Amino acid sequence: MGRKPANRRDAHQVPVIERRRAAVELRIQGKSWQEIADLLGYDSKGTACNDVRRALQKAVQALAVPMEEYRQLELDRLDKMQDALWPKVLEGDTKAVDTTLRLMDRRAKLLGLDAPTRTEGVLTLDAVEASIAQLTAQVDAARTQADAAG
Repeated sequence: MGRKPANRRDAHQVPVIERRRAAVELRIQGKSWQEIADLLGYDSKGTACNDVRRALQKAVQALAVPMEEYRQLELDRLDKMQDALWPKVLEGDTKAVDTTLRLMDRRAKLLGLDAPTRTEGVLTLDAVEASIAQLTAQVDAARTQADAAG
């Protein structure tokens, strides 16, 4: 015998959760929004789409905390490894130094410390003028064609 819902709201939520789960599964299978609406009794394909989005948002929110906990666990492990290697690093052990640098690189990646590489372009006046001249020539050619045609 199954557990009875604690109140009316819980009783209502069970079918909603089940339907959302089924809608997500059908969408993963490649069903269209209209097919999902028809199969599960939604009023419209828009309602089916909104329900799937709500289900996916809740799933992402549920994963956010465990991911943060996992990240912290990994950082703690890296700290312990670096702590164990540090005396050898101070003694000049090159293998320990290399390993520590790899640990530091991994930590930076986990924390998002590595900024994306910036590429700065240099425009010269000659390049800009050449582009303007090229565009002007294209516009003039298009006008000439339009005048000839019409």
